[in-house]
Amino acid sequence: MAQTKAERQAAGQKAAATRQQNAAQSDASEAKKAAGEAVEALVTAAKAGSKAAMHAGKSVSNRAKARRS
Repeated sequence: MAQTKAERQAAGQKAAATRQQNAAQSDASEAKKAAGEAVEALVTAAKAGSKAAMHAGKSVSNRAKARRS
């Protein structure tokens, strides 16, 4: 069964729309992934900062105890 020019054009437009939709979904997925990775990096940095502060506090405490002895 032969396609008419109008049918071919409609099929081409539908294919183009599908490609655009797939690209948009891919971009959204990548953005969501990047946002999740950014949050994970912030959490990791916060944990590292809190550990550094804890160790610094211990160091100050130990030095103060050593001076008293």
